[in-house]
Amino acid sequence: MWFEGAWWQEILPPDVRLAVLSLGVSRLRDEDLERAHAQILDKVEALDAEGVDVINVGGSPVVTLYGRAGHERLIREIGARTSRPFVTALQAEVEGIRAVGGRRVLIASPYPSAQTEKRGAILAEEGLSVVAHDSLDIERTREITMLDPDRVALQAIDLARAYPEGDVVYVPCGSLPVTSVIDRIEAATGRPVVTCVQAQVHACLRRAGYDQPIEGYGQLLRTLGETLAAAPA
Repeated sequence: MWFEGAWWQEILPPDVRLAVLSLGVSRLRDEDLERAHAQILDKVEALDAEGVDVINVGGSPVVTLYGRAGHERLIREIGARTSRPFVTALQAEVEGIRAVGGRRVLIASPYPSAQTEKRGAILAEEGLSVVAHDSLDIERTREITMLDPDRVALQAIDLARAYPEGDVVYVPCGSLPVTSVIDRIEAATGRPVVTCVQAQVHACLRRAGYDQPIEGYGQLLRTLGETLAAAPA
């Protein structure tokens, strides 16, 4: 079962098609994440065989399961399996934060606190400063998908107002219903918002050469065409 499709389809332009192979994470527990991580390379090979234009390896808790060194190893392993452009969720999120000029990050997370803290540590290893984070402490993916977007927006807005020194609001988790409230959070906080799905859409479309701005989902996608020339190979 895969719960992210609705958010992707909501954002993607009508001429972009989505091929999905799920890693099947139902709970944010180590055993689930380990099982999902073990499937990545097989899924990459299957998508490569289907002839997709770009491969996105989603799920930041999955791709960062073994820390920064494990993520770098995974990138090398993916590169050995496909010659197609690819991106991991972590790469996409870091690219997105940097693309909007973010350096001092606020994390509004639905994850269990330990998972959020791990995400903050990994961002710090990527050279970003995590000013503060807040967690809804939810382990089950299905419960995350059922959150009220108003609740998601309120968490991010409250965090941003409590920490004015933060210059970007980062909202992890591809299953979180946040896409519909990105503009609202930006308007209320005066700061750009980077979410998991939005950042992955941005990264994939850049790699596919898509250069048209997408309205309604924050600064990152509104400026899509402006950063195409800097897209990674």
